[in-house]
Amino acid sequence: MKSIVVFDLDGTLIKGQSQKLFLNYAFRKRIIGSLPYARIMSWFVLRKIGMAPHPRKTMEYGFRFLEGLDTNKFDRMISDFFSKSLQYAFFKNAKELVQKHNNGRSELMLVSNAIEPIVKKAGNHLGIKTCVGTKLEIKNNKLTGKIAGNIMLGLNKLHPIKTHIANNNLTLADSWAYCDHISDLPVMEMVSNPVAVNPERNLYSEASSRKWPVLLLKR
Repeated sequence: MKSIVVFDLDGTLIKGQSQKLFLNYAFRKRIIGSLPYARIMSWFVLRKIGMAPHPRKTMEYGFRFLEGLDTNKFDRMISDFFSKSLQYAFFKNAKELVQKHNNGRSELMLVSNAIEPIVKKAGNHLGIKTCVGTKLEIKNNKLTGKIAGNIMLGLNKLHPIKTHIANNNLTLADSWAYCDHISDLPVMEMVSNPVAVNPERNLYSEASSRKWPVLLLKR
């Protein structure tokens, strides 16, 4: 049986937040206005100091500017965002870290709170086929600006991971998880080899007390 190896994206494989980068891209392209942009940026500041309220409501507010956008145009937007911004945010050794586990004995999975089209672009770049992110609602081939289902944060990450394990006859024996934030503690507790990558203060403290490895990646 293959083991599961789970990677987070933001702060773990790339520097910073992919959704923040996407909003910066949208602001430069004048797709999003100054007021909503400023409000969302303030949420990222609050999250960094551990005081961010209502992440789902904030995300839905942040992606309201996509309402009515045709899915084909959105796909082109995401491709342009990746080529002009996201591809330059990966840590120098991120691909090397991923490929270390791409050995035929493990199933790789990228699970992030970032919107799924971004997660899939990142996964394709890294050679990870199974990618799960927060889904945007689509009706009649147009985005509604709302989120479909749960955001992929904290405990919500466990369901798709467990489902993937069950559906593909995988094992948690010799499983790994690479994460940077304390919100990913449930994922790290689930596997046999948790690794804190560029951890923020709370996860660093937790990793130190549990004697989990700490990995520092650089740009």
